[in-house]
Amino acid sequence: MPERRVIVAGGGIGGLVTALALHQRGIEAVVLEQSTRLEAVGAGIQISPNACHVLDRLGLLDALRSHAFEPRSIDITDGRRDRLLISVPLTPVAAPLRSALPERSSR
Repeated sequence: MPERRVIVAGGGIGGLVTALALHQRGIEAVVLEQSTRLEAVGAGIQISPNACHVLDRLGLLDALRSHAFEPRSIDITDGRRDRLLISVPLTPVAAPLRSALPERSSR
């Protein structure tokens, strides 16, 4: 069987997760990054439920949870006036919606 090798452009979150997923499937991945060091850059990210599922399958989700927090709301502010324009509470709405559906209609 021929050797399989993939070049991944970029050592950010997407590139590193891609390289890990390939590695777990027996495919060599070479990550090319222009920065000389891999380090945290930016204020933070929001990870969607679908991305959490992928991270869980890769065995990363539990390790990331210790660095995470769940916001109580999404706040939009007027930066010039330092004034809150709107605050949308984040509540776990999926569970009540799912329980309202007939059995076996949600998987």
